[in-house]
Amino acid sequence: MKTRLIIAIVAITLLFSWGCKKKADNMPPEDLASQITTFAPLPSFKEVYASLDQVQVKDIAAAVPASVYKTKQEEVRNAFSLGLLTADAVLAAKGRDKNKLKDISAQMMSLTGLLGLESEVNRLGDEMKTMIEKSDWDGLDRALDFHKEDVESALWESENYDNYTLMLMGGWIEAANRIAWLVDQNYSEERTKVLVQKGTFNHLTSNLEQIKSEHVVEQAAFQTALDNIRELKELINSDQNGAYSKEQVKSIIELTGNIKAAFQE
Repeated sequence: MKTRLIIAIVAITLLFSWGCKKKADNMPPEDLASQITTFAPLPSFKEVYASLDQVQVKDIAAAVPASVYKTKQEEVRNAFSLGLLTADAVLAAKGRDKNKLKDISAQMMSLTGLLGLESEVNRLGDEMKTMIEKSDWDGLDRALDFHKEDVESALWESENYDNYTLMLMGGWIEAANRIAWLVDQNYSEERTKVLVQKGTFNHLTSNLEQIKSEHVVEQAAFQTALDNIRELKELINSDQNGAYSKEQVKSIIELTGNIKAAFQE
């Protein structure tokens, strides 16, 4: 099991650096560019868990949170939650956990109203229901991949950069939290190299700092997230020869956990 987990973690290191070319191709027209020149299209995490095919199903399932992430209905929280739940759905699909997938899917569909993503997410929900019943795990992987591109493109192309950034933050925070958790289960300095994601967290912090919408920045959850993201960025940038101590890994789990908790208050 340890060998398979090591292989998965090493592969994830490469997958974390995957850039989302589709977003660059869909940059807004020149007359809007001056308004968002400091926003960077973030890498997508849709392939982060691809290497988990090499890990036993029961080990993947152990990384899925025991309870489905839920928060009150509000646009900012919904955007963050949708990204987070998508990351959990990928894990649950890899872990062949039908019950959790059904619960995650239902929660995802409850978030669409305030985000204007009813068609994108509800379409995924219908597909997931059919595939779960048929145990079509490969189909679920493809559907989740398409869903991520579909939703991210819808937000980007509608120039909803705030929700785009919040949603990707939710996905990256959950991915970092779960990967740090896996590393912590069987710690070694070599395995911590998967967490050296300086570019992603530098850009994510920068994008969050560009959000000026009052309904976002005035929320305590957003300010808590921003404070913890800044601290997380500094921690990620403080690696020693491309590695972290066990205490630093635990701090990554704690900081990402703080952000998740903030949006549940």
